[in-house]
Amino acid sequence: MKASFYKLKQYRAVSGVLAGLADKFDWDLGLTRALYLLFCFFSSGFGFFLYIALAMFLPYKEDLYEDAYGTGPRKRKDARAVEEDDNDGWYW
Repeated sequence: MKASFYKLKQYRAVSGVLAGLADKFDWDLGLTRALYLLFCFFSSGFGFFLYIALAMFLPYKEDLYEDAYGTGPRKRKDARAVEEDDNDGWYW
């Protein structure tokens, strides 16, 4: 499943919306945040409400691509069980 827009947990300041946009389009994160502040100022606060809506509905990139980040379920190792009479004395 590939989403067109997503949030990013790694470099987030508030909810990760701007970090996700910067990652998606390969922009500088500081420049993205500065342009967002200018947009909020000149749009009379519309950018703030847009940010809130995106923060509520966008999924996190790490949740979409669990296998790529190693955050999926842990695998059980195939190992033999330790028995009580297996006392080799290596830990005493």
